[in-house]
Amino acid sequence: MERLIFLIATLVAILIAVTVFKINIGISLFLGTLLFGLISQPLPDVLSTMFLTLINETTVLLLIISIEIVFFVNIYSATKMIDEAQSYLVGKIRKPKLIAVMIPSFLGLLPIAGGALLSAPFVDKIGNDLGLSKGEKVFINVWYRHSLLFAYPMNDALILAVALASIKLSDLILVLLPSMLIMFAFGYPLLIKRKGCANAEFVEQRSSGVSLIPFVLAVIIATVLSTVLNMGFYGIVLGTMVGIISALLIGRPKGTSIVRSFMDKRMLTIALVLYSAMLLRGFIANTSVPVLINTLSLMLPRLIIEVLLPFFLGYMLASISGAIALSFVTFAAGMTLTVYEVALIYGSAFIGYTVSPFHLCLVFTAEYLKTNIASAYKYMLPAAAVTILSLIALTFI
Repeated sequence: MERLIFLIATLVAILIAVTVFKINIGISLFLGTLLFGLISQPLPDVLSTMFLTLINETTVLLLIISIEIVFFVNIYSATKMIDEAQSYLVGKIRKPKLIAVMIPSFLGLLPIAGGALLSAPFVDKIGNDLGLSKGEKVFINVWYRHSLLFAYPMNDALILAVALASIKLSDLILVLLPSMLIMFAFGYPLLIKRKGCANAEFVEQRSSGVSLIPFVLAVIIATVLSTVLNMGFYGIVLGTMVGIISALLIGRPKGTSIVRSFMDKRMLTIALVLYSAMLLRGFIANTSVPVLINTLSLMLPRLIIEVLLPFFLGYMLASISGAIALSFVTFAAGMTLTVYEVALIYGSAFIGYTVSPFHLCLVFTAEYLKTNIASAYKYMLPAAAVTILSLIALTFI
């Protein structure tokens, strides 16, 4: 029980450090994770876990991908291709509000750390033209990045939930679709009520479809290699690298721009967040916390088990796969679940993960827009509540 209390206290302390004292999320998460490790287990075990996490294949690939993404975004911005691409899209579609929704939604189907940084420049630019606050722009970028992913057939977390609950993927997707549509529709009123002049501004700029090539190549190649050809993170590494190479060839940035793009301090923040998240998962696995959660779950009402605990795990772990695994393997183990209850557990963990202050997409978007993540919560929390309520309502059908 002490280990669970230590974990909760540590994560709450990290939350306070980030949201109240505005301490860098990377530093806060690393120090908090290290403190939990030192309190919960012997020093040799802490050092061993730190080393094994550092050389872990997934950790290394995530770090490489994130560095690639930051560099790609910086090059894309430094060469002004981001402005040209946006001008081209707005000139063709002539509905910038729709673009602000489409780009994060499409990129959300590519589950990569740092992927939110690809859509953030688009949302930021269009958001400025529409008069959106920084908090609204953070919400639009993060919320729409996860709306389609919620019921996406190739979502690893969804596939994991199906496997652990022993149900059909198609059945679960059908149950999730109404809530996914609610998620997708919830943020659009923020854009509808604004009367921007984006069309007028972009029509006057030089726009070329060529500037979209690096962006499209990166997304398509990474998606095909990682999902269709089942190359996983290696496919994403290769796809992003193709995007970088094409951006360098088309944009032809100066040497100084390349150096500045690579020396961005956000790379250090992202690296610390990624490593700390993987390290915390390792520390938790070495304790009795999962067993304690399972014991406590036997004393709780069924609805709490299916809503609050998955939400809490997603919120605190900022890992949808981790939250799904713990939810179904621990306190949901042995329970006979309907497809609606499986959807509720999955959806609660997913929403908890989406709104978590440790969630990388939220952290990276706020970092890019130079604002605090709390600025988005007054838009995000109501949307999260409505989505979960829609899932609860389905269980009574």
